[in-house]
Amino acid sequence: MTPQQYIERVNEFIVPYLGKNGFSLIRTDFESEDGNWFLRLYIDLTEDEMKKRLEAAEAQRDESVQPQSEKENRLNVDAPQPQSEEEDCRDGDASQQTEDEEEQEFVPGVSINDCVKVSRYLSKWLDKADFIKEAYTMEVCSKGFLDSSLVDSEEGESK
Repeated sequence: MTPQQYIERVNEFIVPYLGKNGFSLIRTDFESEDGNWFLRLYIDLTEDEMKKRLEAAEAQRDESVQPQSEKENRLNVDAPQPQSEEEDCRDGDASQQTEDEEEQEFVPGVSINDCVKVSRYLSKWLDKADFIKEAYTMEVCSKGFLDSSLVDSEEGESK
């Protein structure tokens, strides 16, 4: 099979999955760089998925600015306060976010978790189908990577 045939077969498999999960395929490449083969998929969110995520983020933000109930206010006042700055920082850097806070942040576009999800799904199929004879590295990237200075936009090739 040729690299173009690899790309076509991958696209035939992955496009329906992407559509069902709120993604669109921007481009697929199978190319050799310094003697190493790379299968790269560039994905983006569909307009509907982006709208859904924006609405969810706005709703979450609205909930977070709601006034606290009296009981929550009392709990906050009754909570033990650190005795000193040293005690306050003992458990780590106060500027670090917790996992919950990180999950609440909305970043428009494809997230690393989105890329991981697509990558794992595609990887399982590629392992079973086993039609690419060359050793290769698979990467699932956001559309933003294509827009970066690391890719020549006219030729669409990595620099």
